Amino acid sequence: MKKYDEKLIDRSVLFVESYFETEKKSKIVTKDDVFYSRDSVLSLIDKTCMMYASTYEGRVKATRHNLKQHKKTPLLISENGLAAYPTKSPGNPDCVWIFNHHYRLETIARNRTRVLFDEFNVSTEVNVSIGILQKQRSRMYEMIYYYSNVREKNKQ
Repeated sequence: MKKYDEKLIDRSVLFVESYFETEKKSKIVTKDDVFYSRDSVLSLIDKTCMMYASTYEGRVKATRHNLKQHKKTPLLISENGLAAYPTKSPGNPDCVWIFNHHYRLETIARNRTRVLFDEFNVSTEVNVSIGILQKQRSRMYEMIYYYSNVREKNKQ
């Protein structure tokens, strides 16, 4: 089902990608549905970050500072574990943001990979190698672990 909505990103989102048809700028694929938005992917992510008292730029700056991840920086959007990583430079229209859900990867070609969210019967193809996706997923989980430890230390 295709819905046109000004939906913000939440824990149900599997991936978000640019979408260029009529006035729509992004496609949001969730566990249950597909939504289209007039906002760009980065604008959607920024609006969601602001719901959690930061901005996209602030979250990226913090991760770059704390973890020294300077390219294709993964993003902790909220303290409740909502996180994602870009498949390419976020300004690239071919960039897909993949969120932290269980998925598996299949190589289609040298620089083309299928991302399969088997639990939800959803998949997408991205124009990057399986190695890049594995590295990005690892960096995202390193970031989640780091901030989880920071929160635990601050509770004491």
